[in-house]
Amino acid sequence: MNKKLIAVYGTLRKGFGNHRIIENAEFCGEFDSEPIYTLHDLGGYPGLKQNGNTSVKFEVYAVNDNEASRVDSLEGYTEGIEPYFYDKVMIDTPWGKAGLYIYVRSLEGVRIVDSGDYYLHRFGKRSKEHEDNNVARVNG
Repeated sequence: MNKKLIAVYGTLRKGFGNHRIIENAEFCGEFDSEPIYTLHDLGGYPGLKQNGNTSVKFEVYAVNDNEASRVDSLEGYTEGIEPYFYDKVMIDTPWGKAGLYIYVRSLEGVRIVDSGDYYLHRFGKRSKEHEDNNVARVNG
């Protein structure tokens, strides 16, 4: 079966409700990006922008075609169609190139997640995986 890597930073991460979409996917690991993003709190979910100055915490998963399609659907992404909320770009991770969903609408005035870690922002603590692992830092 064909596997694709995705890098997630919000409600698809472990501990959030949308994680159920990829809970059976292969978990590759976590990493902190270089400080090149800005993560925003949109209420019930985050939005990520490129060209910022924050390091963001990502979890990387190897997903099958069905899981990848379900994630695309959740994010409102369809290849070849003008994105309304999220576009998908490829980034380098310690496990290879991964798809990453970038928020395309304006986020001016929307609260910034200074830590770059949506789990920490929502729950006031780091995820267990982060505490247990040496987290890689790569250029996103």
